[in-house]
Amino acid sequence: MRLNPQQLRSQLRSKGVGPLYLVSGDEPLLVDETVDLLRRAARDAGCAERNLFVAERGFDWESFRASLDNLSLFASQQLIELRLPTGKPGDKGSRELVAVASSPPADKVILIITPGLSGNAAKAKWVRALTDAGAWVPLRAPAPEQLPAWLAARLKTAGLSCDPDALELLAARVEGNLLAAKQEIDKLVLLAPSGRVTPETVRAAVADGARFDVFQLADAALAGDLARTARVAQQLQREGVAAPLALWGLVREITALADVRHRLDQGEAPGKAMTAAGVWRSREGLLRRAVERFDGDRVRQLLAAAQRTDRIVKGARPGVDWNALLELALSLAAPAPAAGRP
Repeated sequence: MRLNPQQLRSQLRSKGVGPLYLVSGDEPLLVDETVDLLRRAARDAGCAERNLFVAERGFDWESFRASLDNLSLFASQQLIELRLPTGKPGDKGSRELVAVASSPPADKVILIITPGLSGNAAKAKWVRALTDAGAWVPLRAPAPEQLPAWLAARLKTAGLSCDPDALELLAARVEGNLLAAKQEIDKLVLLAPSGRVTPETVRAAVADGARFDVFQLADAALAGDLARTARVAQQLQREGVAAPLALWGLVREITALADVRHRLDQGEAPGKAMTAAGVWRSREGLLRRAVERFDGDRVRQLLAAAQRTDRIVKGARPGVDWNALLELALSLAAPAPAAGRP
């Protein structure tokens, strides 16, 4: 079965630990907390011994399989942890995991930990076998619009209430960095003895630990959020992100926008235009909103700006690379001109 973290906690409380778990995710805080939860449940169920395996290149799958059949000398039950750093066990590992799923050992709890699995990886035979035989807990960091609710829930668990303005400020300062979010909430427990967190409390206590990537820059610009676009660009520059990488993320979206705009101007239906331009279904809404702001003339101006920025970033034209990138990103985020204005 597939479980979210809340469902996992509920199941562990009502039924106890099961024989087999797959935990996948790229956010260290969420993975560590879920793994710790399962370790405690296994320990409460009598697993006094824990064995750890890391399936790197050249991993001995036969030895791993044999360990599942061995009786423990020190405990009646064992917790077996298998980490797959690449999320790909290979052909032999896949066969072994399918075999384990078909007949889990009765005296062991098996916990398999991988990076985030999506697309074809999530459809692999070994993933389906483990999900059918046990529980798969896929973990994803909350999206920006989900972060305030995520923070509010953790603040409540910590015994704190938070003013809406303070919650918005806290979300802005820790976005993309859940470990920083946890640390700041721990700090707020000490600095808000009344249990109420105000904007002043957040400003005084919380450092700006937000962390972004080039995809978030492009998404903010496509969404038309000028303030967020500027903030993400400035943070990427402070973090030392390579200017060509940030440019690649913007140009990729500008090219898709231009392709969709051209197809629409040729009379294609929006859905067909998106598909033909290679836009993922999950991103169609974002591209659709951007296309509504740009007619053919503005798209051509945007493409010309992207070419100028490319030359600046490559040193073929005078200019400061991140200044040019910020200007390009803000051009992509700009609203449509008011009626009657060019």
